[in-house]
Amino acid sequence: MQRVASNVAVIIVLIFGLLPVAHSAEQVRGYIYDGTGRANSLSIVIDVTTHNVEIQGTARARINTSRSEMTSAYEDCGNDAFYCLTGLLEIVIPKAMPMKQWKYHGLSCRSVARPGGDAYRITCRSPKYHGRPTYTYSLSRGVVSIESSPIAGSYEYKLRGENGLFSSGNNP
Repeated sequence: MQRVASNVAVIIVLIFGLLPVAHSAEQVRGYIYDGTGRANSLSIVIDVTTHNVEIQGTARARINTSRSEMTSAYEDCGNDAFYCLTGLLEIVIPKAMPMKQWKYHGLSCRSVARPGGDAYRITCRSPKYHGRPTYTYSLSRGVVSIESSPIAGSYEYKLRGENGLFSSGNNP
């Protein structure tokens, strides 16, 4: 009987001792956004460990496997009020969404609610980028598409997976 109790105790210690390790292995390492239309063979890969963003071929797009000539570190310019990534992404989102317009880190942005859900199409103007950074942000899923950005031009890229940049609890 003591042997069974000892074995049970060891099993409980192992289970509770390994839970934090298993949980930490689930941390988000990055995000992949796959191109649509003329960009359907390309993906934007955002590695939150290295803070790199790059274009990769969709079929081989992986996080932490830099194969591209076009890779660059992004800057996390967020604070208590805004999510913010600049560089080749140019994304600024108020943490108190929904908001109709805002200015932060040199970007002037506006949002328009998408029908039938919790998503907003956000369009910004940037003094660094001649296009208009545009993306769709869902309150529950984070950034679900990037429609225009310095790294991808004016091609649309949609999130691969369920939760994107700035989704609840997943901030780079």
